Amino acid sequence: MAELTESQNAAMAAIARAADEMAHSGQVDSKKADWNDGAGRSSGVLGFVEDRAPRGLVLRVFLYVAVGHVFAAFIYLLFTLGGEG
Repeated sequence: MAELTESQNAAMAAIARAADEMAHSGQVDSKKADWNDGAGRSSGVLGFVEDRAPRGLVLRVFLYVAVGHVFAAFIYLLFTLGGEG
């Protein structure tokens, strides 16, 4: 694995110190843990964690799985009919 630069080591140490501080204080400092989700909304420590997947992603995955199974069934049918001859 590649060695980290001095600035990367310093950044990692600062993150570790901040995490250790938060863990030992027993509570999260809302000013330190306030995240911006990119749309201007501010949402606590778990700001980037969502409860559900986006609706479009769920729909696409469902369609890909359904179309994939239909395609696999078609290929299976071709092999089945071709093996009878």
